[in-house]
Amino acid sequence: MPTMSEGRNKTKQNFTSYVNQVPDENFVNDDYKPKLLSGELEAARANNVCMYITSYLKDGKVCGEKMGILLITNFRLSFVSLDMDDDQLSFQSNRFLGSSDVSLSNIDRIYQYVDKKKRIISPQVKNSSKIDKIRIVCKNFKTFTFGFQLSEIGKGKYIADALVKFAFPARHNLLFLYRFKEKYYSSPMSEAVKMYNKKSDWFQELERCNATGGWRVYSKDCRVSSSSLPMHFVVPKHLSDVDYDNISKSFRNNRSAIWVWGLKDASLVRLAELNPDITNTTVENILLEHVRRCDPQKRQPRLLELYKILPSIQDVNLSYMKLRDLCTPDNDQQFMVQDGRFYSLLEKSYWLLYVSLCLKHSDIAAKLLREGQTVVLQEINGRDMSCVISSLVQLLLDSSFRTMRGFQNLIQKEWIILGHPFSDRLGHVSTVKSTERSPLFLLFLDCTWQLLQQFPDAFEFSDVFLTTLWDSLFIPIFDTFQFNSETERYQALHAEHVVLRPVWDWEKQFESKDLALFINPLYQTKKAHAALTVPSASSSSSSPQNPIQNSLFNARRAEDSNGQTIVNVVGKLQLSQNNEQFLEPQCCLRDIELWQQCYFRWMPHLEIKYGGMAQCDLFNRILLNNIFKLRQNLDQSVLSEIANDHMDVLEQILSAMVIQTRDPDAATDASLAISSFFPFSSIVPTAQAVCSDLLIASNDINFSHDSMYETSSLND
Repeated sequence: MPTMSEGRNKTKQNFTSYVNQVPDENFVNDDYKPKLLSGELEAARANNVCMYITSYLKDGKVCGEKMGILLITNFRLSFVSLDMDDDQLSFQSNRFLGSSDVSLSNIDRIYQYVDKKKRIISPQVKNSSKIDKIRIVCKNFKTFTFGFQLSEIGKGKYIADALVKFAFPARHNLLFLYRFKEKYYSSPMSEAVKMYNKKSDWFQELERCNATGGWRVYSKDCRVSSSSLPMHFVVPKHLSDVDYDNISKSFRNNRSAIWVWGLKDASLVRLAELNPDITNTTVENILLEHVRRCDPQKRQPRLLELYKILPSIQDVNLSYMKLRDLCTPDNDQQFMVQDGRFYSLLEKSYWLLYVSLCLKHSDIAAKLLREGQTVVLQEINGRDMSCVISSLVQLLLDSSFRTMRGFQNLIQKEWIILGHPFSDRLGHVSTVKSTERSPLFLLFLDCTWQLLQQFPDAFEFSDVFLTTLWDSLFIPIFDTFQFNSETERYQALHAEHVVLRPVWDWEKQFESKDLALFINPLYQTKKAHAALTVPSASSSSSSPQNPIQNSLFNARRAEDSNGQTIVNVVGKLQLSQNNEQFLEPQCCLRDIELWQQCYFRWMPHLEIKYGGMAQCDLFNRILLNNIFKLRQNLDQSVLSEIANDHMDVLEQILSAMVIQTRDPDAATDASLAISSFFPFSSIVPTAQAVCSDLLIASNDINFSHDSMYETSSLND
């Protein structure tokens, strides 16, 4: 699929990119013609634009800006450097967006600079005719700054006007999703994900949780245009369709009790508040009685009123904006000012507090379910915080959702089908009230990342996958996160003939080398965890039954009440009688970390050159790749089948890097610098010999703390 980035960058041996080589050309001229996607139209361009970037050395000179062409289409903003040798790359490459591209849906704030005065750009504000610079802040914390001093007079306003028109659409059908009509062919990767838009998907989930005794799949007769509910969902079995509909009319959005998951006889149920005009709680009590009847033991359900114990969506959005401003300083001076009181500003944003609260109350709900109590999650509309808590509860209790496929199933079930209003919360349409915006899905991903840090061997997917998933919310080519409900998606499909492409078809966006990084090298399957639970007296780290990943992270061991040994990294991992893994996270604020890879990756001042945890992750992958080969040769492959599937892809990653040996001149192309924000950080290809500090001459791993954590290697 051709993209605008084609023809812009040289194809470099050992570094795969989605671009074609331009013969006999080292630069792009002002008549540059981009290759656009189907339905993509060029809206504006400005020549001789200066893009301000982080300073770096080239030919002994300090460079801090690039000249090029700035293009605006109905899909993206793209900067094309006049000197292609000067272009920056990153290891992760997207088929639709180059390293200097950003989708218009990702743009959060645009500022104009006139005579050094900064002012926001919006549809309600008329742009100045003398714009010197524009600064763009993205929803994923990436920033761009462009100067128009050398462009034609008025080009700053011309670009600003185009951005206002296309980056802040007034209607949903103005999104690029409605213009990209290229035919879609699904792959096995996406077909493996349960979409929960069929009755059979919900019935299979009921059977998997052994909940068919008290619950059933409810199917609507016809689609209601204003409903945020899907065609199929699970309700109390003893209620007829008419009775359930009559009760539901008393609740906001007609959302009365909806079953989402079960553990033994206990169920996890979502519920909205009563309509504002209903002051008597009799109907709610009647509904809770119906939920009680679904329990074979007839135990009273526990009602958790989330709107009383968790922040509102407005609180979360305000917190996000403070965090965004903290992670997107305008310049070096502002960065230094903030750096002196960073933790104070971070604390005042309340973001980590909200993460802590979500984990805490998810853990409370999970423990109630383990005790056999049905838990009802109630909030105002049943579509926001209940998505967060319900998803986290299932991650804590159900190991199947900690696999790559299972996690995608979970998001599809809890967020997509049950109608989280993504379009409103993410601001896809500018006319939606600001009070409706709130990045709750980012809050959920952050909570998931916290669990991944506390239980590094319990999740099949990596932090790279979580960060990439957040980025993919703003690519209006995939429909998954573009609508407020399944009903809106259905209407767009039939009225506007939108081509639906699930984001779960990752092969449409990324190459094998990128997909391999989605897998957590430390992941241990349920079977492997069961092997770890052996009598402590006979426990031996050298036992061939113990997965080798165990030695690749700092695990503390603790004994449970039965005298059995379990792995305990930060939180606690409990094994039930059937070896089901239950996670008990540490939820105190002191145990919550800042998700640096997601929030800091566009801040070069905080990047550790040739070091950081990303390097440790890569070392783990290299070690495991070698171990897999040895065990295959010895016919002792007892590790994760998933990891074996990715062996070849991991080798592709290694071959894509120039591993320098004793002869630095052997590498003719630019080396790939593994920094703390790998694989998202930009790479200046002119830097040479960067990997020599990473690996020692014999190609063995260098575990020197100096090379991994040398703080003096921070950018100035």
